[in-house]
Amino acid sequence: MGYVFQFEDALHYNEWFSSEPGRTAASIEKDLLQRLWSPITCQTVLEVGCGTGIFLEWFADKGHQVTGLDPSPYMLNVARHRLPQRIALDRGYAEDLPYEDNAFDTVALITALEFVNDPGRAIEEALRVARSHVLLGTLNKYSIATLQHCLRRLWKPSVYSHARFFSVFQLGQMISRAFNGPVPVRWQTCLFLPLTTLRYLKFLERSSLLHWLPFGHFIVMRVDLRYTLRTVQQPVFREVPSGLGQARVRTLCWRNLEEEVSNGNSLYPPRQILQKTSMHSTLQVPL
Repeated sequence: MGYVFQFEDALHYNEWFSSEPGRTAASIEKDLLQRLWSPITCQTVLEVGCGTGIFLEWFADKGHQVTGLDPSPYMLNVARHRLPQRIALDRGYAEDLPYEDNAFDTVALITALEFVNDPGRAIEEALRVARSHVLLGTLNKYSIATLQHCLRRLWKPSVYSHARFFSVFQLGQMISRAFNGPVPVRWQTCLFLPLTTLRYLKFLERSSLLHWLPFGHFIVMRVDLRYTLRTVQQPVFREVPSGLGQARVRTLCWRNLEEEVSNGNSLYPPRQILQKTSMHSTLQVPL
């Protein structure tokens, strides 16, 4: 368990995404998530560290069946007031997810790894619960906006005082370590300039030419899971026979025994032979 957001943090978090430049920043982040994730069909999605449900609502609007999990009761209370009832909300921790193996198609951790005590364990749990993809959205340690956060917290405490930041390469190493080997990943970044310039330069931030650089403030990484073994969640259905009937089976030993008797080589008298073979000549088999 890492830092758990308090009531004031929940209000500030929700206000940030409801005003500028947070609203524009979230829109650019969602565009990048959609471009890199791009599922073909509707998914069952778990968002770990869902907060007040900013991205959870976006997943639901895309038609996915979503579940949100967060350790903060204050964050969940705000989420319950602003989200429709069809969105499930659970309280729990990223390092110990209360779900079965392969329970969701996609598990997303968006600005969640920054506030957990054991990011490696959180990634392991996400890999365990996911069937197809793990989607990471983290704050880049090598960005202008992160540098501004680090300087600002020297004289003004904020939630970022409890956060740790990652690079693209650190995320890749943690994923390989959690998966005990290489795993297919794709990544891009966005928000390269100071967030205060989004009002004037958002067209530049949306350019796909910049997203391949590893210095954007927001990193999106998609992990494609490839299993050698996978637990089966759905039962295997097979048609049950409607009834039983008799089928007569011709045994190969009848002719051999008859030939042995005619040649005088059998140890059984003819009547015993007939009784032994007749016991096995009728079998019960399904129609």
